[in-house]
Amino acid sequence: MTHFAMVYRVAGLALAAALVPVLAQAAPIKVYSPEVEQGELEVEYQGYRTFDGDSTKDNEQGHKVGLGYGLTDWWAVEVYGAWKRAPGGSTDFEATEFESRFEFMEEGEDAFASLGLLVEYELADHRGVDADELKFGPLIAKEIGNTTATANIIFERQIGPNRSNGVGLTYRLQERWHFHPHFEPGIEAYGEFGPINDFNSSNSQEHMIGPVAHGKIGEFSYDIGYLFGATGATPDGTLKAVLEYEIEF
Repeated sequence: MTHFAMVYRVAGLALAAALVPVLAQAAPIKVYSPEVEQGELEVEYQGYRTFDGDSTKDNEQGHKVGLGYGLTDWWAVEVYGAWKRAPGGSTDFEATEFESRFEFMEEGEDAFASLGLLVEYELADHRGVDADELKFGPLIAKEIGNTTATANIIFERQIGPNRSNGVGLTYRLQERWHFHPHFEPGIEAYGEFGPINDFNSSNSQEHMIGPVAHGKIGEFSYDIGYLFGATGATPDGTLKAVLEYEIEF
C-alpha cells in the first residue's frame, strides 16, 4: 500500500468513527448505480448529520450498517440495520431494511444507458407506532465524456395500520467526474415531492444539493459530501458519508 493510500484509508476510517455514534436513517444520502458485481461481498456504512439555526431541524442524525452480496451478474442483495436520532432526542434503533438491486442492461451498442431496479422493504422496529415501508424505482446511469450521470427515481409506500396514505415520489441525482480512482469530485441532489396524487407545496418539499467526493483505494471506497438545503423545510446543511469495504469471492 502506498503512503497516500494509507493516508486516505486512515482518514476515511477516522471520519467513520467520528460519525457512527451520532448519525440517522431518515434522509437518503446514497445514489445507487445500476451496476451489479457478481461474487462481491460488501460491508457498508451510511451516515449523516444536519446543521440548521432552527433547533427542530438541527443535529438530526442517523446511520445504517449493511452487509451485501452480488448473487449473480444481475442481482445483488443487502441487509441493513438503521438507527435514527431526532433533533434534541436520543439515538434509537429504527428499522431493518432488506434490499434487492437488479441490473437489466449495461450501456453499450445495444443500450443508450445502463438500467436497473431498486426494491427495498423497511421493517419498522416499533411496529405499534411506525409503519413498514416499501421503496422501489429505476436506476439509470449514462457515461457523458469523462463523467457519469446517475439518476434514481424512487417511489415510497407505507404498509401497516400506522401507514400514511398515498405513494411518495423522491429522486437522487449524481454527476461524477472521473479525475482519478482515488478522488472523483461530483455533485449530488436529493429531493422528495410528497404523494404523487397531491404533491406538497413547494416550500414544504425537501430538496438539497451539494458537492461530493468519491474514491476507491484497494477494497475501501468512500463517498463524502455536504448538501445545502434548497427549501424552507430542508435543513440548511447536511454532512453525509458512505463508506464501503468490498471483498471478491
